[in-house]
Amino acid sequence: MPPDELPTPKTGSAPVYTLAFDVGGTDTKVAFVSNSGSLVTLPTLTTSTGGAVGLIDQIAGQYSQIQQALHRGEIRRPDGKAVTAEQVCGVVGVGVPGVMVEDTGMTITSANLGWGSFPMRDRLGEALGAPIALGHDVRSGALGEALFTGRQECFFVAIGTGISAGIVLNGRVLNRSGSSGEIGQVLLPNPDLNYLEKAAAPVSTQATRLPLERIASAEYTARRYALLKGISPQTAHPTSKDVFLREREGDECAHHVIETATQALGAVLAASLATLGNLDVIVGGGQSKEGPTYLERLRQATLSHLVNLPEPHFSLSNFGSQAQLLGIAAQAFAKAQVPIIPAARPS
Repeated sequence: MPPDELPTPKTGSAPVYTLAFDVGGTDTKVAFVSNSGSLVTLPTLTTSTGGAVGLIDQIAGQYSQIQQALHRGEIRRPDGKAVTAEQVCGVVGVGVPGVMVEDTGMTITSANLGWGSFPMRDRLGEALGAPIALGHDVRSGALGEALFTGRQECFFVAIGTGISAGIVLNGRVLNRSGSSGEIGQVLLPNPDLNYLEKAAAPVSTQATRLPLERIASAEYTARRYALLKGISPQTAHPTSKDVFLREREGDECAHHVIETATQALGAVLAASLATLGNLDVIVGGGQSKEGPTYLERLRQATLSHLVNLPEPHFSLSNFGSQAQLLGIAAQAFAKAQVPIIPAARPS
């Protein structure tokens, strides 16, 4: 049977599942995701370093093993019941990082995983013998946060190793030429130039402008603090969590780093909301673990850059690291024409 003719299970009281792969720079998460948002997690893979072809071989091999286990009744839900082949729709969801275009299934570039322009969706479909829904990692996170909480629109920002956003309008992810949501690449004034007499690096090595993600990401919150404190890169440097802790303990340098980072991100979020309109802002990624206090601080920073516009509503991610698997699954369900049943309501 050709992939596009694979049967789709009928929806009813029983859940419908799709198999989803969330490819990251280090690990690839795998799960069966139901159309009500529950997950049956499978072993995480170490992401292939063999480029696009290596990744396809890895996913195809794992897909074959999972199909065998499924037909043997070995895939178990948390309640101990088996997921059956009849409950699984024929479309497989795959999310990848980097610059890519969902509509064409083409990847443009992935700096972390070493591939360029490549027909990823079509090649995956050939290797797996199944139709593929290919999604971008952060934009998929946005879709998961929106659709599985009953939203049709949101602005999802992931603050982790880098910074990126996903925009959902009328139930669809916004993407133009693969670069929508790349707010981390906006250049802003370097907030540390006046602090450099305390830094390990001389002034001449410091750019006058930096990308937002090199100011406000979790990765660079830690790196900026280490530089300004003169901590050698050869020694164990603090994490962003450590920097937030040191700010609470009264460390002036930590306060400078976090406050300037929050203001920089707030300025970019304000410009985005002024352009797109009043969308719910959902904050995810590692930095979101700083919780409601950080969330309110970021909201206030955003509000300080707005005038004559509604106050934005901010919330923390409902699903954490599972949001991307949910969004990848949502795209597979859309392709299979399986409706989503929201499990949670917007907060």
